[in-house]
Amino acid sequence: MLLSDLLKAVSEQKTEEIRVLFKPGKLARSIRGTVLHDPIDALPNEPDSILILTGVRVNEQSATEALRAAALVGYSAVIVKVRGEDASQLINEAKIHNITLLAASDEIRWQHLDAILQAILGSQGSRTQSAPGYGDELYTLANSLASIIGGSVAIEDMDRRVLAYSSLPDQRIDALREQGILGRHVPDMERNLAQYQSVLAGQGVTRFPEVSDEFARAAIAVKAGAKPLGTIWAIENVGGITKEGERLLLEGARLAALHILGSQINNKLEFQVREATLRSALDASLSAKEIAYRLALPAGTVLSLVGFAAIANSNGSVPLITHLGNELSQYLAVFRPDAAITTTSRTVYLLLPGGESESVMRLINGALSAIQLAFKDQIRAAISHSSTQPADLPSMRREVDDILRVTTVNPDFPSVAKLADVHARVLLDHVADELIREPMLKHPGIQAMLAYDLENKTNYADSVVAWLDAVGDIALAAGSLFIHANTLRYRLRRVKDLFNITLDNPDDRLAVWMQLRLVLPS
Repeated sequence: MLLSDLLKAVSEQKTEEIRVLFKPGKLARSIRGTVLHDPIDALPNEPDSILILTGVRVNEQSATEALRAAALVGYSAVIVKVRGEDASQLINEAKIHNITLLAASDEIRWQHLDAILQAILGSQGSRTQSAPGYGDELYTLANSLASIIGGSVAIEDMDRRVLAYSSLPDQRIDALREQGILGRHVPDMERNLAQYQSVLAGQGVTRFPEVSDEFARAAIAVKAGAKPLGTIWAIENVGGITKEGERLLLEGARLAALHILGSQINNKLEFQVREATLRSALDASLSAKEIAYRLALPAGTVLSLVGFAAIANSNGSVPLITHLGNELSQYLAVFRPDAAITTTSRTVYLLLPGGESESVMRLINGALSAIQLAFKDQIRAAISHSSTQPADLPSMRREVDDILRVTTVNPDFPSVAKLADVHARVLLDHVADELIREPMLKHPGIQAMLAYDLENKTNYADSVVAWLDAVGDIALAAGSLFIHANTLRYRLRRVKDLFNITLDNPDDRLAVWMQLRLVLPS
C-alpha cells in the first residue's frame, strides 16, 4: 500500500485518531507494516514501515533523534502524541528529512492505533464484485459470546442493521430478536432511540431490564476510539449476566471494532480503486485489458456511461457536483454496487456494467427521484451509447460531454438525454468548434454582413436566416419578419451585391445557414 492511500483511508474514516502534522509533496512511498517503538530500545531496521513512537514527548530531544534515525533507515512515516505540547521543533525536523509526521489522538491506546493501521494495511488488494459483507468472523464472535452469556447475541451497525447474530441451538431468544434477525434490521420502536443513545454514550456494558415482550438485555457500544461503529446486544440468561459475561462483551466490542473498521476501510479502498480506474479509463490512460481486470468485467459485458452535470446558471456548481457525487455514491452502494463512479469539477461519471437501455434509464430516473429534494431541477443527465469494449470509454465520455454541453444551457432539452435527442445541436456545436480552430473556414462575407447590420441598423442576416429556415418560401419568411415579400427579395439580392454571399447552390446555403445559426439567437 502507498502512504498516500493510507492517509486517505485514515482521513475518510473521520475517527480523529490520526492527523497530519507534516507530509512531503510526494507520498508515493510504499508501506510494509508498522513498528511500535520506545526510543530507549534500538531502532529496528524496517524501511518502508510506519514508526509508532511511544514513551516520548514531542518537545524532547529523544523524539527529534528518533525521527532523524527513522528517516535515515527509510521509514515512511512517524506517529507521535502531541499531548498539548509544542511540536514545532519536531515538525521542522520532519521537513528537513522529508518524512511524514503524524499525530495520534491523546486518548487512543498505542495497541489500538496499531490495530487500526494493521486493519487498513491488511485490507489492500481485496476485490469484490458486490457490496461486501463482514465475513464469518463476526458470526463466530457472536456465537462465542452467546455460548458464555446464554442468550442470543446480535452485532449491529449504526443504522441498526444486523451484521451478524448467534445461532446456537440452545440460546435464549425472544420474538423481537427473531424479528430483527429475519429482517436483518432492528424494528423501529419508540423506546429504541433512548436505549441506543444510552448504550452509545456509555463507557461499558449497559443493561436493560426485562419487559413484557422482551427479555433482559446487556449492550455495549462498538467504537474505534471516539468514533461509534455499532453495538452488540446480548439477551441475558435467566440468572442475569455474569462478570465474566460483561468482560467478554468488552473484549468482544474491541474485536468487533477491528472487523467492522477493517471492512469499512476495505469498502472505501475498493471504491477508490474503481473510481481511479474509471477516471483513467475515461482519459484513455489504461488498456482495455487493465480496465477489465481492475473493474472485474467479464468479456463481452455491455457497458453504459452516464454523466451528470449542473445547469449552466447553477450557483456554486463545483460544490454542487461534489455533493451530487457523494449522494449518487450512496444510492449506487444500495442499488448497483457493481457500478463505478468518478467526479470531476464539472461532471459525475457513472459506469454501469451489464445494463440494457431500459434498466439504465430506470436507474437514472430512480437516482434523480431520490435526490430531487436536494438538487431540485439543477441536474442534467446524459447517456452514452452502449459498448462491450472498455477501450470505447473515452469516446463514450466525449459523447456524454457533448450531450451535457447542450442540455445544461438549454431548458428546452430533456433533463435526461441521449445523443439522438440533441443530435442536431451537438453537430452545430462541433461545427462551431471547428470554425474556432480553423478561422479560414469562415465565410468572409458573413462577418461583414453582421458588422454592416450592427453599424447600420439593418437586418440582412436575419432575413437570410428566415428565408433559409422557410426552405426558400418567400411568403413564409417575409411573414415571420413582418415585412413585405418584395422587401425580402430586395434584401436577398443586396446580400449578394454587398457581401458576395450567393444562395443559389445548396452547399452554399447549408454553409451560410450553419454559420449564421451559430451566432444568431434561435
